Amino acid sequence: MEAVWGVRRRLRQLEGELSEARTAQAELRQRLEYFEMIAAAAGAPARPSVPSAPLPPSLLAAARELRREDVPVRLDVAGTEVIAVVGGEGDPHEWWATILQVVSPAGEPG
Repeated sequence: MEAVWGVRRRLRQLEGELSEARTAQAELRQRLEYFEMIAAAAGAPARPSVPSAPLPPSLLAAARELRREDVPVRLDVAGTEVIAVVGGEGDPHEWWATILQVVSPAGEPG
C-alpha cells in the first residue's frame, strides 16, 4: 500500500513540474515575440522560423527519440551529405533551419 502512495505522490510531483514547465515555455514564447517586435521595429531582417525545404524523416525520427544523449543523424543538404548531432529538447524544425543556414550559403537547399 505504501508503494501506491509513493507512486501517486511522484505522479502529482511530475504533474506539477509539467505545469511549471508549460508556464515557463509560454512566458519564453511571449518574450520571444516581444524581442521579434523590437527587432522588426529596429529594422532587423526577420529570420524565417520554418525552412522552405521539408523536414527530413531521419531528423524527425531523431527528434521522436526520448533520449537525453546526443544522436547522430545523416542528412542530405543541397547535395552534400551532412552528419548532424542532435539531442536534448528542441524543435526539429528549428534544428533543420539552423542546419540549412550553416551548410547552405544562402540558407536554402540547392
